[in-house]
Amino acid sequence: MGSSIQRIALSLMLALAATTALAQYYSGDHSFDGENRNEVSASLTTGRNIITGPCIGNTLHYKHYFNDHWSVDGGANLQYAKQQYGFKAKGEYHLQARAFHLFASGEYLFNHYHRFNTNENVGNMSLRVERGYWDITLGGSLIGYNMMGDHYSEPLTLTFGAHATLRPRTHRWNVGLLFRNYDDFYYENWNINWGLDFYYRFNPSWKLFGEFNVRPAGSMSQLASKYETTGKLGLIYRWK
Repeated sequence: MGSSIQRIALSLMLALAATTALAQYYSGDHSFDGENRNEVSASLTTGRNIITGPCIGNTLHYKHYFNDHWSVDGGANLQYAKQQYGFKAKGEYHLQARAFHLFASGEYLFNHYHRFNTNENVGNMSLRVERGYWDITLGGSLIGYNMMGDHYSEPLTLTFGAHATLRPRTHRWNVGLLFRNYDDFYYENWNINWGLDFYYRFNPSWKLFGEFNVRPAGSMSQLASKYETTGKLGLIYRWK
């Protein structure tokens, strides 16, 4: 009887410890792992859209964690068939509230579309809420275009996204489903990007990741024609 009670008590303690660790520690893309302050990622994107046909591009990101709260990152993007290149800079603040992780961010994004001689400037502020199996993002974007000597701007655009994973973020590998109206180098109005993503962590420093995305051409309509289908594959490296 005594040994059974001890085993039950030990099991409860282990379950509580595991739950606490999951609530307090993430080793996913968005958090400082407590050791590695630098992170670089490179990816290849390929697919097809209704304007350029086949498309291929490269993306490079660098992120620095000052501590568990503050981080900055920058990135560059080059799309060959689209004749587009872009740059971005982002600052982020991380705060833990019980089992929830909150990320408040501000971002500036620049894109140049050579084929249309157009420059795009985007300012975005967002709040992301994360737990072990899901995250939700809400925010707003200001988007402006310089085209053939004229300037056009859009009203404040809602930024939204949701992501759910099969396993907790601390697991070595994971598969997830997402929908959102933004990606690394664009912010849309109401066109939703639907996707499937995955990662595999080789060790604390190296991680393989990928995505498969579909963007419809219509506004919030799942019956609209398909605009673009893409696949992304990349590597993330972290170091002290």
